[in-house]
Amino acid sequence: MEDSTAQRLIERTLAGMQEELRAVVCWLVEQREADLRTLEGGMLERGQRLVTRTLEAVLATSPTAVSRETLPCPTCQQPLVDLGPRPKTVHLTCGDLVLRRACRYCPHCQQVQAALDAQLGIDQSGRSPRLVEVLALLGTELPFAPAATRLARLCGLLVSPSQVQHVTEGVGRTWDAEEAARVARAWQTGDLPAVEQQAPWLLVTLDGVMVAEQDGYHEVRCGALAGAEPPAVDRSEPAVTPWRYVVTPADVTTFGQRVALEAGRQGLATATQVLVLGDGAHWIWNLAEEHFPQAVQILDLWHATEHLWAAGRARFGEGDPRVADWVAGTKDRLLAGEVPALLGEWAAVTPRDPTAWATELTYFTNQAQRMAYDQYHAAGYPLGSGAVESANRHVVGVRVKQAGMRWSEAGITGVLALRAMLRSDRWDAWWDTHSLPVPLAA
Repeated sequence: MEDSTAQRLIERTLAGMQEELRAVVCWLVEQREADLRTLEGGMLERGQRLVTRTLEAVLATSPTAVSRETLPCPTCQQPLVDLGPRPKTVHLTCGDLVLRRACRYCPHCQQVQAALDAQLGIDQSGRSPRLVEVLALLGTELPFAPAATRLARLCGLLVSPSQVQHVTEGVGRTWDAEEAARVARAWQTGDLPAVEQQAPWLLVTLDGVMVAEQDGYHEVRCGALAGAEPPAVDRSEPAVTPWRYVVTPADVTTFGQRVALEAGRQGLATATQVLVLGDGAHWIWNLAEEHFPQAVQILDLWHATEHLWAAGRARFGEGDPRVADWVAGTKDRLLAGEVPALLGEWAAVTPRDPTAWATELTYFTNQAQRMAYDQYHAAGYPLGSGAVESANRHVVGVRVKQAGMRWSEAGITGVLALRAMLRSDRWDAWWDTHSLPVPLAA
């Protein structure tokens, strides 16, 4: 736009807004003895109206809004029928505005198209890209009804909980579909995502958590991955890079492929050591064998200790005072690397509860090769899968396991996809680089 044309538009817009500006200043003068909370709230409300009116005035003169140029349909390349200017209500985080823009109709696609809508990134409902992001962010962090209430409180914008749900789950499923496509490309063509961070060690912690869906409880699988530096002489724990999360209610195969893809992002190709930590579930070790065959597999010490307590109760009886001392002493022997000796001794025990004792003996026998805790400690390896246990709570539990919640499979997939994206510090990058309007998957 030439400087003279722009200047005329500025002057015309300012002249048209004089009454609105005058009303704002008059209200402020009348309220000048009020407290700051009243002043700030009133100015926010009036300032939002001023913003939307200004946008209406300026965008109405946009060349994209007024052009009557004959164009082919961008989808099918067939001629478009000119419908002339038509109004559209646009929803922003600061309120609604009405745009009049040139519209065209494609008889072949049976769709009304407006070039200004495409320029602005407005979806079919008229939501602005920023409003879509805000709704998705609130719905990712909060139950849908409180999210709608929070939006009304913060922005003065009234939306229904169902709108928050529709946007949140739809955006989440869009991201989930994109991740599925990346996995498919990686498996079919070897097209791997860019490496985000690298470190000598790669930590892979895996677990599952039960979530209520509409047809009963189902397992959501969760992975937490990070790079790590071997601990220095004066430090007992390895220094880790920021954690990244893979969370999905999908099947084990899909989950495993996504974990492998994430491991690639976190420097799998250059890591000198991969450590897989889990609670003893068979599917965890099966995935480790499939995707990280050279990894050191470590049974989480906390889960091993839980099973020691179960074994102690089976040996001595529920409530027997000897259980605590037995567990403490046996745990020390586990940490000292005496697993083979313990298994030999346990085979000769006559327990109070033979069935429960046999179950625990089988557990420790099957996990024996993953309990070389003395060697792990000497190498500086972590002994616990606390990162994924924490993820079960802060990525999954606090959002989708609240009282009375029953999820559809599509709904929980979308919400958890966004929570994993957010907790993995990928939120801003995704929204900044995604084409507009952001599509909402069905």
